[in-house]
Amino acid sequence: METANLILNYIRALVWPAVVLFVVWRYQSHIGSLIPRIKSLSTPAGSVEFTEARVLLDQATAAANVTVRASTRRGALRRLEHAAEVLEGGKILWVDDHPEQNTALIELFRTTGMEVDTALSTDEALMDLRRHSYDIILSDIGRAGDPQAGITLLDELEQLGIDTPAVLFTAWFDDTTGSPRRAFAVTEVPDEVVHYVIDLMERARLS
Repeated sequence: METANLILNYIRALVWPAVVLFVVWRYQSHIGSLIPRIKSLSTPAGSVEFTEARVLLDQATAAANVTVRASTRRGALRRLEHAAEVLEGGKILWVDDHPEQNTALIELFRTTGMEVDTALSTDEALMDLRRHSYDIILSDIGRAGDPQAGITLLDELEQLGIDTPAVLFTAWFDDTTGSPRRAFAVTEVPDEVVHYVIDLMERARLS
């Protein structure tokens, strides 16, 4: 009797793995199609599909005319995956006289639950900053024929005592001169913008 019970237990131990393997093999195509669907980032503002985030970053990279390594892209997507609570409710002021060039990144940040306002000039940006509170300023450098408009904005912020951190997103910067003192960072790579925004929001949450 004891031997029979041992054999029965042994059979039971083998049956379930065999059943699972059969189900996986039999329905592998259906299971495979489901995997991309469950790879999403849930936020109070909704669900961000990682495939959508990748597409938006691809579009932003094309608009910036830069090349991004696969490892860099994976790093940005991984940080987005774990940054839902950090980004939700954050506020960005994006200063650029050609906001259409930033459409993909603006959409990406809005999808994570952030608010993004746009300003076309330094004067408009300063007006917005007087009316509203922002966590981050994103800005280009050259605007409306002024190659130093973004630097001027940084100087104005300092003179007015506005301590909102600023990231310069531009390809028109000579990195051999070093970053402007008032800028948190300068980059032309969309993935790095994602990292800097998350970095600054993490600081804001801890302060």
